[in-house]
Amino acid sequence: MKRIKILITLLVALLFIINCEDSTSPEKATDPAEGLALIGEKTVQNTEVRVYSDKGLEVGYNKIYIKVTDSITDKLVEEANVSISTLMDMGQMKHASPYENPAGSTAEEGLFPCAATFIMSGMWELHVNVHNLDNNDVVEFQFDVEIAAAGNTKKVTGTDSMTYFITLVQPAAAKVGLNDFELTVNYQKNMMSFPAVEDVIVKIEPSMPSMGHGSPNNVDPAHQQHGHYMGKVNFTMTGDWRIDLNFFRGDSLMHTSYDINVQ
Repeated sequence: MKRIKILITLLVALLFIINCEDSTSPEKATDPAEGLALIGEKTVQNTEVRVYSDKGLEVGYNKIYIKVTDSITDKLVEEANVSISTLMDMGQMKHASPYENPAGSTAEEGLFPCAATFIMSGMWELHVNVHNLDNNDVVEFQFDVEIAAAGNTKKVTGTDSMTYFITLVQPAAAKVGLNDFELTVNYQKNMMSFPAVEDVIVKIEPSMPSMGHGSPNNVDPAHQQHGHYMGKVNFTMTGDWRIDLNFFRGDSLMHTSYDINVQ
């Protein structure tokens, strides 16, 4: 009888140890790209690159996330110099578009954040360059991507005869009330270079043409960094609104507008 009690005690203790070990075992790591749309994936040498975006790529400002993995160890690469560039090959003519590279060489939550502003629909080349700082490998990737039509980017000629590209970033889904308002401003230096414009004054004027009124409490967009201008736009009711934008560099430089449906 005593032996049976001892065996039962040992069995209970063993089960307790097993349960403790199970409860403290590490959970499977979360994929940093979970919830993002996969644009393409390729492996060159020992480096795998996957390109993601928030949704499908379209004309306008697109956030792009680069996931770099060591294809031998299957481990995420956290330290790398990552850069992107864009190219549209139209046969007799080639041109690029504005793009933004990561601010540093360390991944943010496992991904290297970039952005590309596609200025027209059609087939583009998205080039990704990776210098893996762990093993010093340098590799280049090319992804052929189709860009859907959208009305977020406007091509405008300024009074200085320069060509500018104005891109609406926010609001993505306008609502009644005060909305974040963000746009990017770039100019065409040549067919392959579209630097950010950081020195213009922007005035915002929303109106509802069908009702003949505007709205109060708007905040004119001010430059933040890399050609991004942030402000506020106020919609007082649902329906179709027009946002007129006037740009100044001393005197009037250019004008454009966006039509937005507020839900």
